[in-house]
Amino acid sequence: MAVPARVLTTDPALNVRLAIAGAGLTLADESRSREPMARGELVAVLEEFSTPFPGFYLYYPQRRHASPALRAFVEHLRRAKRPTRR
Repeated sequence: MAVPARVLTTDPALNVRLAIAGAGLTLADESRSREPMARGELVAVLEEFSTPFPGFYLYYPQRRHASPALRAFVEHLRRAKRPTRR
């Protein structure tokens, strides 16, 4: 079921600001909505429809010589890998 929208944007920060301003609903990640929710500016609705965070994906040319900086970054991401919620 599609819901007509008056404003379409791909900017997550703008989406949150528009919701705070009363423009309607938005799907926002926890990092952007935590503080406005704590201040009472946003209220969580339709939580049963929330989407789990799938994680990050990194694509790089593995067959070519990788720079030390790229190798260090990839290793950092591998060590920091945490299970996603839900």
